[in-house]
Amino acid sequence: MNDYTDNPEAAVVANLAQQAIHPEELDAGTVYAEADGSGGSRIVDTDRYAEHPRHIEAKRVVGDAESFVRYVTKHVVDGHTEVYADVPSSSVVAVLDSHDAGQGGWQKHTARLELRKTKSWEAWEKVDGVLLQQTEFAEFIEQQALDVRSPETAVLIEIAQSFQAKTSVDFEGGERLDSGQVRLEYKETVTAKAGQKGHIDIPNELELLLRPYIGGPVYVVYARFRYRLRGSQLGLGVVLTRPTEILDAAFADIVTEIRDGKTVVKGDEKTVVHEGIPASVPVYSGRP
Repeated sequence: MNDYTDNPEAAVVANLAQQAIHPEELDAGTVYAEADGSGGSRIVDTDRYAEHPRHIEAKRVVGDAESFVRYVTKHVVDGHTEVYADVPSSSVVAVLDSHDAGQGGWQKHTARLELRKTKSWEAWEKVDGVLLQQTEFAEFIEQQALDVRSPETAVLIEIAQSFQAKTSVDFEGGERLDSGQVRLEYKETVTAKAGQKGHIDIPNELELLLRPYIGGPVYVVYARFRYRLRGSQLGLGVVLTRPTEILDAAFADIVTEIRDGKTVVKGDEKTVVHEGIPASVPVYSGRP
C-alpha cells in the first residue's frame, strides 16, 4: 500500500485513477444498479436514451369534443382506457393506461377536455342581474344584438338608440302593457323642451341564441328585462333564465357527443362530423 502522506498531489491523482470510469456500452432502456460511493446502491434508468420509452407519459389538453375523441381513439388501450366526466369543473378526462381487472396500469397517459366558454356567453353572463346606466346598457345591446332572435335586430337597435338619445330626461315610472312590453315614462329636462313628456317601450323578454361552449351546440336562452328607478335616474339590465341549468345541459350534450359521435342534419342529408369513442371505453361520472 502506497503512503502519500508527504505527497498530497500524488494522493489526489491516485484517488481520481481509482474513480475513473472506463467506456462501457450499455443497453439503452434498461435499469441498472450501481454503487453510490457510500456503501449503498442506486438505480440508474437509461430509458431516456432508448429509441422509444417503455411506456407513455403525457398529459394532453384539448379544447373541443372532436379533438378529444380523435386523440382517445388514436391511443386507446383495450381494457385499460376509461373516461371521466365531471360536471362542476366542466372537464372530461381520459386515462388511457388505467387499471384493468387483475392488472395494474401506470395511469400516466391522460387526455383532458377543458371546455371554454364563448365570448357571447361570457358577455351575457357578465351582465346577468346587473343594473347598468342608460348609455352602458344601450352600448351592450348594440354590441350583442346578433345574439338576439326576438325581437328583431332592427327593433333592438332602435331601442338602444332611444336610450342613448334620452340621457337628459327624468324617468317618472313604468307600466306593463297588455302586449307584454314595458312602457317607461319620461319628462324632458332640457330648457327648450321642459315639461314635454314621452315614453319608450321595451320588450319584457329577449329570446337569445347562445353557444355556451366553444365547439358545442347552440341553445335558446331567455333574458328578462329589468329596470329600477332611483329618483329620476334609470337603471337597466337583464336576468338570464336558469343559466346554470343551460350550462349543465350543454356539458351533458358534449359528453353524449364524445360517446356517440356527431351528425349534422340538413334537410334530408346527414353528415357524420366524427364518430364517438370506441364502445369498449367506459364513461364514468366524476374525476379520476
